[in-house]
Amino acid sequence: MPDLVLASSSQYRQQQLASLGYRFRIATPDIDERPLPSETPRAIAQRVATMKARVVAQKFPKYVVIGSDQTGVCNGQLLVKPNVFETAQDMLLSFRGQSVCFFTAVSVLDPSGKTLCDVVKTEVQFRDFTKREVNAYLTLDQPWDCAGAIKSEAHGPLLFKSVRSEDPTAIVGLPLIRTSEFLRECGINPLELVDAKTLQNTTEREPE
Repeated sequence: MPDLVLASSSQYRQQQLASLGYRFRIATPDIDERPLPSETPRAIAQRVATMKARVVAQKFPKYVVIGSDQTGVCNGQLLVKPNVFETAQDMLLSFRGQSVCFFTAVSVLDPSGKTLCDVVKTEVQFRDFTKREVNAYLTLDQPWDCAGAIKSEAHGPLLFKSVRSEDPTAIVGLPLIRTSEFLRECGINPLELVDAKTLQNTTEREPE
């Protein structure tokens, strides 16, 4: 089974990938993530994810490399990381009753140079929450490093009314359904690592 590298310093993506049993190294890509003129949020995510994978692949040419990126947009405005409380508060208050779209891209590059890439769209409808609720959420999650100040893996869903996506894991930062599909094409599947003895013990167990 090929070796795997995650081209990301994001602890959230690392936790996601590890949760499915993947064994991988971590490498931080050093790239310019600023959007190009007139570039759409979807295109930004796809380009940056692929750039991350390609830059790290230069250091790990014999590895399968995963790059990922996420952008968000509300009312035509590209979302950024707030960095401080006041900016995060203003962002979230502007989301009340609004629909926010997140575009999460994954790019998988194998040692032959083949690239598999896709972008998953997630639409989040926010409810009409109060300023006090926003302040409480920010105190709990401190989402200064998250685009749009949303930590969907923590208390963020308390502000949601609904979520629409073909991959519910994408909003966290890495679309696991599409990622695992691409990794299987590259010969990496955690389910293949389960040894025969464990499988036998499981299948022979009497149902309760």
